[in-house]
Amino acid sequence: MNFKIKNHVGVKAKRLSGMMKGKFGIDLSDLDKALQGDREALKNIGEAARQGQQIQELMPMLTEAYGHLIKGTEEYNRGISAILKQSGSSAINIDKATSQASLANSKYGNQRKELKAEYIAAAKSELQRHNYAINYVQLKSYIDLYMTGVDGDARLIEQTNRPEIRQIEEDRRFEMSAAKALLSNGENARLDLLPQREYVPSESSANSPRVEQSKGIMQSLGRIVSALGF
Repeated sequence: MNFKIKNHVGVKAKRLSGMMKGKFGIDLSDLDKALQGDREALKNIGEAARQGQQIQELMPMLTEAYGHLIKGTEEYNRGISAILKQSGSSAINIDKATSQASLANSKYGNQRKELKAEYIAAAKSELQRHNYAINYVQLKSYIDLYMTGVDGDARLIEQTNRPEIRQIEEDRRFEMSAAKALLSNGENARLDLLPQREYVPSESSANSPRVEQSKGIMQSLGRIVSALGF
């Protein structure tokens, strides 16, 4: 008796199968071939997956790179425009200054009085600017100190959580390794031969020397975090 797993879904979703083949080039017949060990089908699916992964990784960076190029071109031309506009404005101001210089002798007396008034106004303005500058420096120093503290707290929290985050990644890696071993070897799979790291101690390995060391490290870390006020 020949036994074959039956596809119950495909006959009910022919439109979706056609759409998937038309838009993504994916034919479920290749899946069946790959599941039956067809090396050519496995190679084609693997190559398509590799290209898809490469596009996923590179396209955001390429999009950002093109964005920088386009934005840089915009800023470059805007800068040239601003320089040229300022050049024209400054040229007019220079011409005006040159023409006004010929009137300097006749206006000397009045300019003395104007100079005094300008000096008084400038002195007041400078005093006000100085006060604002002092306030700015003090405010900036306070904010810098505050932000440095926030950054330091964040780094400490990141370090505190590293073992648990790494354990999540390791558990996922082990489960994938176990799944691959089971798919490859079936009943002959030896999951006990697969290495499994324990960054965070579990109840099943409570008496392990490595676990005892990990507990000591976690307890020391807890005391440090508590002492820092977290």
